[in-house]
Amino acid sequence: MRSRNALFVAGVAVLASAALPLTASHAAGVFRLRRLVVVGDSVLAGFGNGGLTARGQVGQRNSAPAVLARRAGVNLPLPYMSGPGFPPPLKIVDDNANGVLDPGEVRLVNHGIGFRRNPDRATRNLAVPGESVRSVTEQIGAGDVTGQFFDGEVDGRDLMKFMILGLPLRDDPTSQIERARELRPSFILVWLGNNDVLDMAVGTRPSEQDLTAAQFGDRYRTMLGRLADTGADMAVVNLPDVTGVAALRRAGDAVTSCRDADGAINPVAPDDLLSIDLDRDLLPQPPCNRVVNATEQARIRSVVVAFNAEIDAAVDQVEQNRGITVARIDAFTLFDTIRTTGVPVNVDGSLVVRTGYLGGFFSLDGIHPTRTGQAIMANATIDAINARFGETIPRADVTTVAVHDPLVGNRFRPSGEVPFGVIAEDDAGDALEGAFRHVKADASDVGEDFADKVRGAFRDLKDLFD
Repeated sequence: MRSRNALFVAGVAVLASAALPLTASHAAGVFRLRRLVVVGDSVLAGFGNGGLTARGQVGQRNSAPAVLARRAGVNLPLPYMSGPGFPPPLKIVDDNANGVLDPGEVRLVNHGIGFRRNPDRATRNLAVPGESVRSVTEQIGAGDVTGQFFDGEVDGRDLMKFMILGLPLRDDPTSQIERARELRPSFILVWLGNNDVLDMAVGTRPSEQDLTAAQFGDRYRTMLGRLADTGADMAVVNLPDVTGVAALRRAGDAVTSCRDADGAINPVAPDDLLSIDLDRDLLPQPPCNRVVNATEQARIRSVVVAFNAEIDAAVDQVEQNRGITVARIDAFTLFDTIRTTGVPVNVDGSLVVRTGYLGGFFSLDGIHPTRTGQAIMANATIDAINARFGETIPRADVTTVAVHDPLVGNRFRPSGEVPFGVIAEDDAGDALEGAFRHVKADASDVGEDFADKVRGAFRDLKDLFD
């Protein structure tokens, strides 16, 4: 039986509502960032290796906002998740001890799920894995989650959002935007929109984007306008070209043709992209809809460029009409640079971070940054804030981070393309969807394993919100 005592004990702790004191802000910190609030998705949340946990190879403590706050000398309370994680992160298991990364050797080794480490502590990093410009205004409350427990249909995405936004317990449902407005921020860091474009690439569905640039822009302007109501200045990050994530690999010489729906055989170019999670049973001639060719890659990039233009327009509007000053972080150019030339992270240039699988920038899920990648993003944010506001926040020492990062210079880094199916089949698929699936399964098991104890606790919770 899987151990889930942490979730049960933490659930009871929530009901007890024992208030925990907040750590005071650093007296010598950057005044502008004294009440920094973060609005975003999994990247700013510190999600990595397919999981969310306070510490580890990648952890919330290593997220770009956490690094920014430490460098600025200010306090940023985080919704730390206890072990084994929410859900646990992936790890490398060298089954045959050959020192080579083989199919299925990236997998979950821990099971069950953790909980909010301090569920009664208010947080200001509100970033929610899976959040998009479409969902950022959607509310979540304790009544929603407890109802799911009683119905036996726990939604992993909802539960994760509740863990971040719904604790400490409150009377009404809330959203990221509402929480940000309530927190009276002095400064807001915003990075949203990645999940509105990511599936075109990692899901190999470049033509299935159902949100036009104009619709994205409308939602983004509404979101940014509501944040501007706080009067806080901001830093806003644009979107990278998502065809450059490590969850995709080049066809190379492993796939030279594909089969169309009508049975026709089409050539595949070496630079065409496929998911690293491609079922190996489909090789060597996968369906053509699992291949992202050069034309489709260009289409995805054009959508990202169009969405970024809308982000720029939204920032212009907020600055001109609301009197808010905004620092712009150009993730599009930064990610392009890392993809094409890499980033040297030591003086002699012998250690270079790249975007390929285990290249040092992306973690084991192929989508979210390593702690070194997060430090690079933190420095980009620091540079933008210093330039726009005249601050002198010191940059993070990326060299030191990289030297101690187990995913930089990792001995299992493939010499060429990563093998298809490197992530174990049960743990494969979109990194976030896989995470939500594990959260759902393990949270549902809690209700089964501890039915007599947990059901009563959640019934009390449900009664509070009915």
